[in-house]
Amino acid sequence: MIKKMLLLTIFSIPIFSHSQLSESLKKMKSDPEPNFASYEQLFFDATEYIFDNPVNFKSEEFVSACRIVDFWKNEDTGINVPIFGGFYDSLNPKSNQRYFYMIAITNYILNEKLNNDRYLKNMKIEGQKYSEQDDVRESQIGGAKIFLDYVSNQKNGLSLSSKAKKFLKAHEKGELEEIFFD
Repeated sequence: MIKKMLLLTIFSIPIFSHSQLSESLKKMKSDPEPNFASYEQLFFDATEYIFDNPVNFKSEEFVSACRIVDFWKNEDTGINVPIFGGFYDSLNPKSNQRYFYMIAITNYILNEKLNNDRYLKNMKIEGQKYSEQDDVRESQIGGAKIFLDYVSNQKNGLSLSSKAKKFLKAHEKGELEEIFFD
Protein backbone atom coordinates (compact mmCIF):
# COMPACT_ATOMS: atom_id res chain seq x y z
CA MET A 1 0.00 0.00 0.00
CA ILE A 2 2.79 2.43 0.94
CA LYS A 3 4.63 1.53 -2.27
CA LYS A 4 1.53 2.33 -4.34
CA MET A 5 1.06 5.65 -2.55
CA LEU A 6 4.71 6.55 -3.13
CA LEU A 7 4.43 5.72 -6.84
CA LEU A 8 1.18 7.68 -7.09
CA THR A 9 2.86 10.67 -5.44
CA ILE A 10 5.92 10.47 -7.69
CA PHE A 11 3.83 10.26 -10.87
CA SER A 12 1.35 12.93 -9.81
CA ILE A 13 3.93 15.63 -9.03
CA PRO A 14 4.45 16.55 -12.72
CA ILE A 15 0.70 16.59 -13.24
CA PHE A 16 0.18 19.10 -10.43
CA SER A 17 3.07 21.32 -11.53
CA HIS A 18 2.49 20.92 -15.27
CA SER A 19 0.52 24.11 -15.72
CA GLN A 20 2.17 26.20 -13.02
CA LEU A 21 3.98 28.54 -15.41
CA SER A 22 1.02 28.69 -17.77
CA GLU A 23 -1.30 29.69 -14.94
CA SER A 24 1.21 32.20 -13.57
CA LEU A 25 1.57 33.75 -17.02
CA LYS A 26 -2.20 34.19 -17.28
CA LYS A 27 -2.32 35.77 -13.83
CA MET A 28 0.56 38.11 -14.63
CA LYS A 29 -0.96 39.18 -17.96
CA SER A 30 -4.32 39.84 -16.31
CA ASP A 31 -2.69 42.13 -13.75
CA PRO A 32 -3.61 45.68 -14.89
CA GLU A 33 -0.35 47.12 -13.54
CA PRO A 34 2.14 44.32 -13.00
CA ASN A 35 4.88 45.32 -10.59
CA PHE A 36 8.16 43.56 -11.37
CA ALA A 37 9.01 43.09 -7.71
CA SER A 38 5.89 40.94 -7.38
CA TYR A 39 6.91 38.76 -10.32
CA GLU A 40 10.69 38.65 -9.94
CA GLN A 41 10.65 35.10 -8.51
CA LEU A 42 8.35 33.97 -11.33
CA PHE A 43 10.73 35.51 -13.88
CA PHE A 44 13.63 33.61 -12.30
CA ASP A 45 11.58 30.38 -12.17
CA ALA A 46 10.79 30.77 -15.87
CA THR A 47 14.49 31.11 -16.74
CA GLU A 48 15.28 28.09 -14.55
CA TYR A 49 12.55 26.06 -16.27
CA ILE A 50 13.99 26.90 -19.67
CA PHE A 51 17.47 25.67 -18.74
CA ASP A 52 16.11 22.58 -16.99
CA ASN A 53 14.23 21.40 -20.08
CA PRO A 54 14.96 20.75 -23.75
CA VAL A 55 13.83 23.36 -26.26
CA ASN A 56 10.24 22.43 -27.07
CA PHE A 57 8.06 25.13 -28.58
CA LYS A 58 5.17 22.65 -28.62
CA SER A 59 5.22 22.40 -24.82
CA GLU A 60 2.76 24.77 -23.17
CA GLU A 61 5.02 25.16 -20.14
CA PHE A 62 8.16 25.85 -22.19
CA VAL A 63 6.32 28.42 -24.30
CA SER A 64 4.85 29.99 -21.13
CA ALA A 65 8.34 30.26 -19.63
CA CYS A 66 9.55 32.02 -22.79
CA ARG A 67 6.53 34.33 -22.78
CA ILE A 68 7.20 35.30 -19.17
CA VAL A 69 10.76 36.21 -20.17
CA ASP A 70 9.49 38.08 -23.24
CA PHE A 71 6.95 39.98 -21.15
CA TRP A 72 9.65 41.41 -18.88
CA LYS A 73 12.52 41.87 -21.33
CA ASN A 74 11.16 45.19 -22.61
CA GLU A 75 9.93 46.46 -19.25
CA ASP A 76 11.79 48.46 -16.62
CA THR A 77 12.90 45.66 -14.30
CA GLY A 78 16.13 47.17 -13.09
CA ILE A 79 17.92 44.23 -14.72
CA ASN A 80 20.36 45.38 -17.35
CA VAL A 81 21.46 42.53 -19.58
CA PRO A 82 24.77 43.26 -21.31
CA ILE A 83 24.44 41.45 -24.64
CA PHE A 84 27.38 42.37 -26.85
CA GLY A 85 30.92 41.28 -27.49
CA GLY A 86 32.77 38.57 -29.36
CA PHE A 87 30.81 35.68 -27.87
CA TYR A 88 27.48 37.33 -28.62
CA ASP A 89 28.62 38.14 -32.15
CA SER A 90 29.63 34.50 -32.70
CA LEU A 91 26.06 33.33 -32.05
CA ASN A 92 23.86 32.84 -35.09
CA PRO A 93 21.41 35.79 -35.29
CA LYS A 94 18.93 33.72 -37.33
CA SER A 95 18.61 31.00 -34.69
CA ASN A 96 17.59 31.17 -31.05
CA GLN A 97 21.19 31.23 -29.83
CA ARG A 98 21.24 34.93 -28.97
CA TYR A 99 17.82 34.70 -27.35
CA PHE A 100 18.88 31.85 -25.06
CA TYR A 101 22.14 33.62 -24.22
CA MET A 102 20.12 36.68 -23.14
CA ILE A 103 17.96 34.41 -20.98
CA ALA A 104 21.10 32.82 -19.50
CA ILE A 105 22.53 36.21 -18.51
CA THR A 106 19.18 37.14 -16.98
CA ASN A 107 19.13 33.84 -15.10
CA TYR A 108 22.63 34.49 -13.76
CA ILE A 109 21.79 38.03 -12.62
CA LEU A 110 18.53 36.95 -10.96
CA ASN A 111 20.20 33.99 -9.26
CA GLU A 112 22.84 36.28 -7.79
CA LYS A 113 20.17 38.68 -6.55
CA LEU A 114 17.64 36.19 -5.20
CA ASN A 115 19.90 33.44 -3.91
CA ASN A 116 23.17 35.20 -3.08
CA ASP A 117 21.94 38.67 -2.12
CA ARG A 118 24.19 40.28 -4.76
CA TYR A 119 22.84 42.86 -7.16
CA LEU A 120 24.71 43.11 -10.46
CA LYS A 121 23.54 46.48 -11.76
CA ASN A 122 25.38 46.53 -15.08
CA MET A 123 24.95 50.30 -15.21
CA LYS A 124 27.47 52.59 -16.88
CA ILE A 125 29.92 53.96 -14.32
CA GLU A 126 31.39 57.37 -15.05
CA GLY A 127 35.04 57.12 -16.06
CA GLN A 128 34.93 53.39 -16.83
CA LYS A 129 34.51 51.57 -20.11
CA TYR A 130 31.20 49.69 -19.84
CA SER A 131 32.55 46.50 -21.39
CA GLU A 132 35.37 46.40 -18.83
CA GLN A 133 33.25 46.85 -15.70
CA ASP A 134 33.48 43.92 -13.30
CA ASP A 135 29.69 43.40 -13.00
CA VAL A 136 29.22 43.47 -16.79
CA ARG A 137 32.01 40.95 -17.33
CA GLU A 138 30.73 38.70 -14.55
CA SER A 139 27.19 38.76 -15.95
CA GLN A 140 28.38 37.97 -19.46
CA ILE A 141 30.70 35.12 -18.50
CA GLY A 142 28.21 33.71 -15.97
CA GLY A 143 25.48 33.73 -18.60
CA ALA A 144 27.80 32.22 -21.20
CA LYS A 145 28.61 29.31 -18.88
CA ILE A 146 24.89 28.61 -18.29
CA PHE A 147 24.21 28.85 -22.03
CA LEU A 148 27.18 26.65 -22.99
CA ASP A 149 26.28 24.02 -20.39
CA TYR A 150 22.79 23.95 -21.86
CA VAL A 151 23.96 23.75 -25.47
CA SER A 152 26.52 21.05 -24.67
CA ASN A 153 23.67 18.64 -23.90
CA GLN A 154 22.42 17.64 -27.36
CA LYS A 155 19.09 16.54 -25.87
CA ASN A 156 18.29 20.21 -25.30
CA GLY A 157 17.90 20.71 -29.04
CA LEU A 158 20.03 23.82 -29.44
CA SER A 159 23.21 23.79 -31.48
CA LEU A 160 25.98 26.30 -31.84
CA SER A 161 27.24 28.09 -34.89
CA SER A 162 30.70 27.04 -36.01
CA LYS A 163 32.07 30.40 -34.80
CA ALA A 164 30.72 29.79 -31.28
CA LYS A 165 32.08 26.25 -30.97
CA LYS A 166 35.52 27.58 -29.99
CA PHE A 167 33.90 29.05 -26.86
CA LEU A 168 32.30 25.70 -26.01
CA LYS A 169 35.63 23.92 -26.39
CA ALA A 170 37.32 26.51 -24.16
CA HIS A 171 34.52 26.16 -21.58
CA GLU A 172 34.87 22.38 -21.55
CA LYS A 173 38.61 22.81 -20.90
CA GLY A 174 37.98 25.38 -18.13
CA GLU A 175 39.55 28.12 -20.25
CA LEU A 176 36.52 30.18 -21.26
CA GLU A 177 37.53 33.32 -19.39
CA GLU A 178 40.91 33.28 -21.16
CA ILE A 179 39.33 33.75 -24.62
CA PHE A 180 35.99 35.31 -23.78
CA PHE A 181 36.99 38.97 -23.72
CA ASP A 182 39.58 38.92 -26.52
